[in-house]
Amino acid sequence: MIKHHKRHRVIYSIARNLVAIPSLRKYKFKTTMVPELNEPFIMLANHLTESDMWMIMKASKKHTYFVTGEHLLRMWFGKIFDWGIHPVPAPRGANHIQMVMELMSRLREGYNISFWPEGCRSFNGETMSVGVAIGKMIKASKCALVTYHSVGGYFVAPRWAYNFRKGPMYAEVKGVYTSKDLADMTAEEVTAIINRDLYENAQRHQEELHYRYKGKNLAEGLENYLIICPECGSYDSMVSKGNHFECSCCKTSGIYDEYGQLQGDKLKFHNVYDWGKWQETRFDEDLLKKGDDEPLFHETDLVLYEVQSETHERHDLASNQEMTIYKDRMEINGRIFRFDRIRFFSLLYFGKTVLFTTEEGYFGITGSHFHAWKIERLYNRIVEAKQQARG
Repeated sequence: MIKHHKRHRVIYSIARNLVAIPSLRKYKFKTTMVPELNEPFIMLANHLTESDMWMIMKASKKHTYFVTGEHLLRMWFGKIFDWGIHPVPAPRGANHIQMVMELMSRLREGYNISFWPEGCRSFNGETMSVGVAIGKMIKASKCALVTYHSVGGYFVAPRWAYNFRKGPMYAEVKGVYTSKDLADMTAEEVTAIINRDLYENAQRHQEELHYRYKGKNLAEGLENYLIICPECGSYDSMVSKGNHFECSCCKTSGIYDEYGQLQGDKLKFHNVYDWGKWQETRFDEDLLKKGDDEPLFHETDLVLYEVQSETHERHDLASNQEMTIYKDRMEINGRIFRFDRIRFFSLLYFGKTVLFTTEEGYFGITGSHFHAWKIERLYNRIVEAKQQARG
């Protein structure tokens, strides 16, 4: 059994009533509740905002342990967070075997677990689908499954943005499946249910709801995601300030408004989602035009660091570095990181940090002007090509 579980349960109750519920009032947040279950459950939710944990707390009176990013334990509140909440740490860009083992152990001991199977929030507000490994894990747990679907959180806190906005959010318990229900399903069927119940397209929903999300500096951070100008094709040319954004090359500009839409006479796209989907295709097309030894991108003022998996400590290896990215590798500080040797890869902090694992260790690269979305897109294309080659 978990040491200090009683403390964790008490703190969960206090946090739920004194922090979670009050903090959600400004969003006029409403939710349906998790029903009383006679067995441990895994609660899965779509991931839209940093307030998602508070939503689950409001929806579940019964104590649940959370799976959270391991990087949170490296922050100033990390030790207090672990002391009070004792989450299951999930390392970004690293092997999740230890996380899964700990999660399964807690379920076997009769505790409830809540987490976001996407692992991170999407940049465009569309829920990322999960693979069959999640369905297999749910079946192996032999516990109940609760699916939880939220709406509105993307426009409160877009992943690319630096500031929260104030506007409506709501959520509902989408499905409750007992261990007996799940026993009669295949892992593929369980995975399909999860993807169905959690799917959200924030932009398409907003076109129906037309909610207002008020705040300051609404456009700031757009350059973390929208890295290609649709007008001139320049990369990393967007500059944002206040509610305004502009391409520094061709001067195409616009406003990000309180409804999460892009306003501007010469804009080809009037929302982040459509621009982002176009950008994915354009990026892939540009990639095909490049030679294998031709530099794709050059980044400056970066920090290369290593993370100790057991202690969660960060050790900077080099600062003020330059990095050149090719189709098959990243070169920084005399090191070469080949994409085909990277086993796990993920982004953090508005897309300004990459975390990845190689045979040498667990590394991070970060920079205040680093737009890492394009590196993730490149890595994912390589992984997909390898999978297709295997048949």
